[in-house]
Amino acid sequence: MKSPLPLTIPTTIGVVLIILTTIVQGFLTDRWGPSSSEQIEAFARALENVPLRIGDWEVQQITEMDPREREAAGAVGDLSRTYRNPHTQEVVSVYMICGPSRSVAVHTPEACYVSSGFRMEDKIRPYEIKFGNTSGEFRTATFLKEDPTSSQLLRVFWAWNATGQWEAPEWPRMKYGGRTPLNKVYFIARSAPSEPVEENAALAFAKEFLPVVTPLLFPDQAQAAPSEKPSPAAEGSQEANKP
Repeated sequence: MKSPLPLTIPTTIGVVLIILTTIVQGFLTDRWGPSSSEQIEAFARALENVPLRIGDWEVQQITEMDPREREAAGAVGDLSRTYRNPHTQEVVSVYMICGPSRSVAVHTPEACYVSSGFRMEDKIRPYEIKFGNTSGEFRTATFLKEDPTSSQLLRVFWAWNATGQWEAPEWPRMKYGGRTPLNKVYFIARSAPSEPVEENAALAFAKEFLPVVTPLLFPDQAQAAPSEKPSPAAEGSQEANKP
């Protein structure tokens, strides 16, 4: 005897939903991909080699990540430093971690800073940071913390990098899956009320820091990048200097 049609349709729908759920879960956990532990370890070693001086910026403080915070963040490697520019007296903090994307992709400033007593002062906005011969897509916002005696207004830029390109997707967990080897960076500096983004010290530091750290994280790409051709003026100068 044939099954009644009303029972066949719900069964079919249920099977389709199970298949779709399995596919999505496999994508989020990177079930279909190879192990990524070696790449994450390589990222961690690269963070250990970030120099203490970046252009005019000198390390002022190095902070060791608390083991409990490290575990909660899913960090295999980390970097937490404060750099100071002795010429401008500006101070910028940089925070980086690397690890599987299931952890690295989910912790963002609008959650971390708000849970630490800050409130977000403006909407998160995308911001392109140009550095070297390329650029990266970041997100930025300001966060304010007040108490009876003082107030602290910070501007934060943040982005992720899995392939050599700094990106700031709206849904990073969906983009990177669950076990993709992933880097995350924050640039943090004090901000004045109504200060334009372009005048913030964190942006100036990022433009110097990113050309240094990106090749450390992705050395194969740095070696494969074609060297810049000299400009016509430079070529003419070289010809003039020949004996």
